[in-house]
Order: sequence, then structure tokens, then C-alpha cells
Amino acid sequence: MSLALHQLLAACRFAARTLELERGNLGQPFGGFWEEILHNSLGVATLTVASLESYANEMYFEGSILEDSLRPSAAAEISTLIDREPVLKKYSLALAVRLEKRLNFGSPEVQNADALIKLRNSVVHFRPEWFGEQQSHEKLSRLLQHRFQPSPFLPNEPLFPRSWASASFAFWAVQSSVAFIKNFYAEIGLPCPLDQFDEQITLLLNPA
Repeated sequence: MSLALHQLLAACRFAARTLELERGNLGQPFGGFWEEILHNSLGVATLTVASLESYANEMYFEGSILEDSLRPSAAAEISTLIDREPVLKKYSLALAVRLEKRLNFGSPEVQNADALIKLRNSVVHFRPEWFGEQQSHEKLSRLLQHRFQPSPFLPNEPLFPRSWASASFAFWAVQSSVAFIKNFYAEIGLPCPLDQFDEQITLLLNPA
């Protein structure tokens, strides 16, 4: 049973709903509808990163990345050791073992995935800070700046902890996750598991 794809597709549904809510309430004063926007955005943030990690875990479980480079016992040992490591390290190690190279953290695909993971970690392990005395919140806001548009209902707030929740964010998160997976499989020289689902992803993001 694979959950990675379903986590991503669920994120697409949340993203589409976020856009529907924004469009339906444009011009309205800040109100209760924004809570649903936040809830859907939280779903996108957690599910896209969950999908990235699930694809990495499935990659090690099925052995497709390591089987040509290591003996089965060594591949199994690495899979056990890497299990609790950060998401991007799992992908980087796979590249190192198979091709003797690492993730390129200068590429937009990796930088966007890294920013998304940091946002997800911040909402899952949230630490409040006083307005006017923000440190980690301000640092994250700077990292996310220019990657997507903030909430049109909170135009005067920093991106984190609230203004990041927007349709622009939701679509960026899904597209960044897909771009990262596709870029990784292109780098490692194997068929991408997402290629056959491009149309389904597009339809979920843009329902009739």
C-alpha cells in the first residue's frame, strides 16, 4: 500500500478549496471564512511534506535506488539507519550512494522543498512569539518571502504565523513538491512515479 500519492492528491483537493474560498470572499472584511482557509492551508503544508517523506521511505523500502549500488544486507542497513533522518537527507544519501553526488541546495527545486519543510515543521511544532519581538517567526517569513503571495485578507502582517495561509501558498506547495520529486528522479536517472498522474493532479487543482 502506497500513501505518498494519496497524500499529494489530498493536498491538491485542499489547495483547490483554498482558492475557492479566497475567490468567494474577495473584498470581504476579515471573518470566519478565514479559519477554513487556514485549515485547508494547514492540510496542504502537512500533506505535501508527508508525501515527500513517504516517497523517500518507499524508495528505500522497495530498494529501487540502492539495489544496483549495494549488497542487499548493506542496503537494508542503510535503510534502517536513514529512517529517522530529515527528509532531504534521505534523498541526498540516495544520490550519494547511487551517483556519488548530493542534492544541489542551490537549485530552486531543492530550495522550495526546504522552505516548505521548514514551514511544515513550524506549524506542527508551533512556538508562539510576541508581535514586535519575533525572531524565528521573522526568519521564516524572510525565507518564504517572494515564493508565493500572502493572504489578501492579512495584507499588513508578516507571512508567519498567519499570512502564509493563502491559495497562492497552497498551489506553490503542491507544485514545489511535484517539481522536487520530478527533479530528483531526473537526477538519479529513474522513471518518476508521478509522471503518470500529471493529468489527475491538474484536474484536482483546477476542478470544473
